[in-house]
Amino acid sequence: MVREKDKAYPLSDLGPLLAMEPEAAYYTPERSVRISRSGITTSFVEDLMQKYAFSKADLARLIDVSHKTIDRHMAAGKLFTGLQAERLLRLAELYAQGVRVFGKGEKFIKWLNSTIVALDHTTPMSWLDTYHGIQLISDELGRIEHGIFA
Repeated sequence: MVREKDKAYPLSDLGPLLAMEPEAAYYTPERSVRISRSGITTSFVEDLMQKYAFSKADLARLIDVSHKTIDRHMAAGKLFTGLQAERLLRLAELYAQGVRVFGKGEKFIKWLNSTIVALDHTTPMSWLDTYHGIQLISDELGRIEHGIFA
């Protein structure tokens, strides 16, 4: 349940929490905050892992938890909350941006795993373990989208 002005609303009122619709689901910062506070479902996380082709170890590193914590959440259907929820939402938003820029998820994932000169000869994927790293990759996608490659 989410409380707004002392009135309880069921989580279902927040709409879809699917990684496949991040632009529709997270179109305002306020909504992203509400979703972060209420928690991210394990089905959202599984969908995001599939889209990025993340292993549990990859995801654990990116959201700063142990893979055992991920296993426990998945087994119990427990929501991801707090900083983990925010990071998961940010990764979903980045995926949507990447698909918009490259046209297909597969092309975006290929780019994420390619060495990029503008990123000091590292892969974009290696930057996704911090908020500022995700922002840097988002900025780089914005430059690509607008034809600025230097």
